[in-house]
Amino acid sequence: MSLKLIQLINLCLEKNIPFVTFRLPNTNSLQTWIQLSGKFNFVEHIQDVANKSGFVYAPFHRKTNFPIVFFEPELIIENENFEDSLIKEISDKDPLYPEYKYESPIEISKNEYLKQAKIFIESFDKNFPKAVLSRIQVEHKPVHFDTGKFFIKLQKTYPNAFCHLINIPGAGIWVGATPETLLRMNENTAQTISLAGTQPFYKKDQIVTWPEKELEEQQIVTDYIESFLDKFEIPDYKKEKVQNLQAGNAIHLATEFSFDKATIEKHLGTFISELHPTPAVCGFPKDKAFELILNAEKHNREYYAGYCGPLNMKEKTDLFVNLRCMKILKDNLALFVGGGLTAKSKPENEWEETSLKAKTILNLL
Repeated sequence: MSLKLIQLINLCLEKNIPFVTFRLPNTNSLQTWIQLSGKFNFVEHIQDVANKSGFVYAPFHRKTNFPIVFFEPELIIENENFEDSLIKEISDKDPLYPEYKYESPIEISKNEYLKQAKIFIESFDKNFPKAVLSRIQVEHKPVHFDTGKFFIKLQKTYPNAFCHLINIPGAGIWVGATPETLLRMNENTAQTISLAGTQPFYKKDQIVTWPEKELEEQQIVTDYIESFLDKFEIPDYKKEKVQNLQAGNAIHLATEFSFDKATIEKHLGTFISELHPTPAVCGFPKDKAFELILNAEKHNREYYAGYCGPLNMKEKTDLFVNLRCMKILKDNLALFVGGGLTAKSKPENEWEETSLKAKTILNLL
């Protein structure tokens, strides 16, 4: 399976048709949603679409000047279940949008990153324990790079990640494989996860010992989610024991929370907008961390560290934090990576962590 789907994906890109292809963690179902009319929505707030059904692609923060993208699906395809006539229909179309020129991403040197990390670390105290520093790694796009083939390879390589490829005319082509849940809901239950801390993954039976810095970093996220659920007066939520979560070539610490879906249904948009960004991708307290990020980082995070996924589809919502992602440009590939810093961080180690995360995608090129 896949050749037919690869052809469809690349044809939609050629005609600049808005579409998304995605696969939920630990499933075999690839869904492709195509906006054959070219219609999709830019919205300011998740509350504007929280009662609708569709696919959400949200930025790290609205101050990035990138709005929330929302697809109300016109055509939904599972795996390769479509007629050959669809290929002909799309082939006969003129491009729906012009070819946009996107700004070149800002890539910093290792020395610049280490200086930024030092500024972060020196900013911390007992009232400001964590912030997340990110960077962009730019790679020259291989001459024969095939976007459709790359995505199929990505989702096969990382079966327990949320994998997606999306074309947003005016905002770019994005691809990613993220391990981090923001909010998942089925018919009865809602779930979120506190995920932080990173170590390399070598083999299935490896013994993992977590340094104090990594434990502290993850605990900050866990404490935030607990206080957040208390703030929303969610009773009797269930908190699992902290576990090791493998995500490709890395291992993270993860604590799962679950609760009754009915407790947030009536104010879902507000719940999502206040939950995101968590300290896992921003820091704590959020306002201080966000200010530090805006002042220190030279690049625009755009949709990196935002969230994405299907919303209110067949009584289910599956939103994930947009990590391990890449923006596909005309001649280059821009990989977005980051990591949480605390007072115990060592800049060199943090650089190595971002390099490890970049390999999630680099290893497939």
